[in-house]
Amino acid sequence: MRAQIALLAREGMVEIQGTSKSARRPAALYGLSPGSDLYFSRAYPVVLSHLILTLANQLSQENFIKIMQELGQRLARSAPRPLEDPQERIRAALNFLKALGSPGEMTEEDGKIIITSFVCPIARAVAADPRVCTAMETLLCELTGLLIEEHCNRGERQSCRFIINVPRDNKLPLRPHRRKKVS
Repeated sequence: MRAQIALLAREGMVEIQGTSKSARRPAALYGLSPGSDLYFSRAYPVVLSHLILTLANQLSQENFIKIMQELGQRLARSAPRPLEDPQERIRAALNFLKALGSPGEMTEEDGKIIITSFVCPIARAVAADPRVCTAMETLLCELTGLLIEEHCNRGERQSCRFIINVPRDNKLPLRPHRRKKVS
């Protein structure tokens, strides 16, 4: 039981909220941390998928994609961004995906760097409209500063897959600053 409580505390879901007298030493009283109710709510995926459907039905293709790109940019602004080499930025992006509930890895394949996340963190929204992956593609472009193409698996077990083409000189392609930053 102690190990499970320690794990919940490390994850920020519970915290010590007091003590209780006991025979040997005071015992810690744990309770839910502020904001941990988000982990238990089942409304977010449902609300998000219906919001995506509503937007998809109301907006043109161009406007929907612009909104998904803006969403990716806004998400990127909430993440730490190292200024080191591209490999370090990719690792930081992977850590951010993990924090979103989507652990993944970076591999090399046929002269390309592949970012694979084994679980789609927004699977219900992607099921509502696959163009939502544009938000994740933009997020990774913003976090890494690299040209990234989305090639996600939208089958029965949705997973994220992003490809970075590496030129023959082995220098990672930096993303041109063609998109206007959204504030």
